[in-house]
Amino acid sequence: MESSSLATEASASVMQSKTVFPGDRLFPISERLRAGIGTYELFGHIYASLFGVVHMLPATEGTKQVTTVEVRRNNEIEQRHIVPYIGCIATAKVQNIGPNYAKCGIVCVDASMLAHEFSALLRKEDIRATERDKTEIYLCVQPGDVILARVIGFGETQTTFLLSTAEDELGVVSSKGDAGERMVPSSFTEVKSTLTGRVESRKVAKVPNLNADFQLKYVNISHL
Repeated sequence: MESSSLATEASASVMQSKTVFPGDRLFPISERLRAGIGTYELFGHIYASLFGVVHMLPATEGTKQVTTVEVRRNNEIEQRHIVPYIGCIATAKVQNIGPNYAKCGIVCVDASMLAHEFSALLRKEDIRATERDKTEIYLCVQPGDVILARVIGFGETQTTFLLSTAEDELGVVSSKGDAGERMVPSSFTEVKSTLTGRVESRKVAKVPNLNADFQLKYVNISHL
C-alpha cells in the first residue's frame, strides 16, 4: 500500500502543470486523490474532461489529507470575458433537484473555467432524447453531481440558462454518495459507491466519444 502511495505521489509530481486533452488518463483512483473540476472518474481512473493544465490542490476530509485533481486554464483576463452561450458545452454542478428540474451552477464553458458560476436549469424533458415524459430527475442526477451539458436557451427571467443532457456524450461525469464517498460509473445508467457497493441510477455521460470529437477538431484547427 505504501509503495502504491509513493508511486501515486511521484506521478502527481510529474503531472502537476502538465497540459492535457479531454480524455487523457491522469491517475488511477486512490483514497488520496479526488476528481475535481475539469476531471471525471471512469472505470478505475481519473480523466481530464477539459483541455488545460493539471493542478493538484491539497484538501482535508475530516482528519484525512487528500489531493483534488483539477484541469483548468489560468488566463484570468480571458476568463473575465467568458460567459455561457447557446450551443456550448458546459460543466455544471447540480445544486438541488425537484420534480420538474434540477438547479445547477455552470462553472466551465467548453475548455475554459469561469470567473464565477452562472445559474442554470436542467429540465426533466431535456435530460434524455427518448421517453422524455417518463424521465424522473432523481434517477438521472443528484445534488453534488458534476455534469456535462449543452446550453440550449434561457429561462423566463433571461438570467438563467437552460441545459440539456439529451446527447449520449452528456450527463453525469462525477458524483458522491451519502457519506461523501466517490460513486464511480458501473454502466451508462448507474454509478456504484466505492465504500458500500451501493448502486444508484444516473444518466452517465459517454465522455470518450465527446473527447474523440474534441481532439480531432483541435488537431484539425492546429494545422490550419
